[in-house]
Amino acid sequence: MFSSSSAMAGKRAESWSRLLLLWLYRCARGLLVLSSSLDRDKLQLKAPKQGSRNRFLHILWRCIVVMIYAGVWPMLTSAVIGKRLESYADVFALAQSMSVSILAVISFVIQARSENQFREVLNRYLALYQRICLTTRLRHLFPTKFVVFFLLKLFFTLCGCFHEVIPLFETQHFDDISQKVATGFGIYMWLGTLCVLDACFLGFLVSGILYEHMATNIIAILKRMEPIESQDERYRMTKYRRMRLLCDFADELDECAAIYSELYQVTNSFRRSLQWQILFYIYLNFINICLMLYQYILHFLNDDEVLLVSIVMAFVKFANLVMLNMCADYTVRQSEVPKKLPLDIVCSDLDERWDKSVETFLGQLQTQRLEIKVLGFFHLNNEFILLILSAIISYLFILIQFGFTGGFEASEDIKTRFD
Repeated sequence: MFSSSSAMAGKRAESWSRLLLLWLYRCARGLLVLSSSLDRDKLQLKAPKQGSRNRFLHILWRCIVVMIYAGVWPMLTSAVIGKRLESYADVFALAQSMSVSILAVISFVIQARSENQFREVLNRYLALYQRICLTTRLRHLFPTKFVVFFLLKLFFTLCGCFHEVIPLFETQHFDDISQKVATGFGIYMWLGTLCVLDACFLGFLVSGILYEHMATNIIAILKRMEPIESQDERYRMTKYRRMRLLCDFADELDECAAIYSELYQVTNSFRRSLQWQILFYIYLNFINICLMLYQYILHFLNDDEVLLVSIVMAFVKFANLVMLNMCADYTVRQSEVPKKLPLDIVCSDLDERWDKSVETFLGQLQTQRLEIKVLGFFHLNNEFILLILSAIISYLFILIQFGFTGGFEASEDIKTRFD
């Protein structure tokens, strides 16, 4: 009864996971993040034909979107920094907003140029999914936690999206047709950027789940090998039978080693293809936290109504950073599970075949040690969360000190320069 209910839960989780991933793929197609079509029979993404009209239109459309977005970034940030610069704090907030907009354009352009590479990485993920299903003899690889984390990340993304996009629907942004078009393009590109940033999180989550299944499969192999060493008369085998089983298990371990090698390469390829987007993901959320704190302190010092929404949104942005780093840390930890297993002490006196397979596999794990490092600057792990938190606290103290020393007060010099 328990096995049946567990199988049903696994089937439901797999169905929901596939539905959510298919929905994300369709959103990416609609936002022109991907121009590839999905072959459901082969479970692979197909590239558009070379020289095709659709490919040219995709490139032209992306160029138009980027150029218009670059011209409307003040409209996207006016809800945070206001329409007029009056203090040095406003100038600093403007510089932060400008850097986010510039990086958004760079991220969009890099993603468009590296689409072929990104499609190859996705196809390797899809092929690995099928290969692991065959090796582990599992029909459902995506657990319930994948659905939970996907929906949780989607919730945080929608919260941030509504907070940033809703101010754009104010009436002054629709005075004429040019402003309507500019606002539409700004929202369109921003949604495409958010789609790519969420893909960064999901890629590491999928890698971690695949690593976890492979580690579980190796543990199952060791469990199935226990009768070979059993001294119980009921389970004792002939030497020929034991050696034959040991060779079969060595073949399974070799296949696991090949999958681990491919999974390591795919995860690294994913990191390399999206490392600029990952950097932008971290920078965007960090700067948004800073701007939300700036907005809160500004209203507090001016004795205005305190915007609790700013604090809530700061927590939402911080939750985005926490989920990305925890997911990357989870992937690295799962990749190192086989190193902790007693692979080198099982049946070591029976046959050299198993020993050689174990030695090769352990040597491969030492060589292919997974590290999720972004542009050589920092590692994504749980320790990096504390580093971000300390930077936010330091920035908060600087804001408070800056506010009490008059940094938020209106300056005639600033008004004169920016009027």
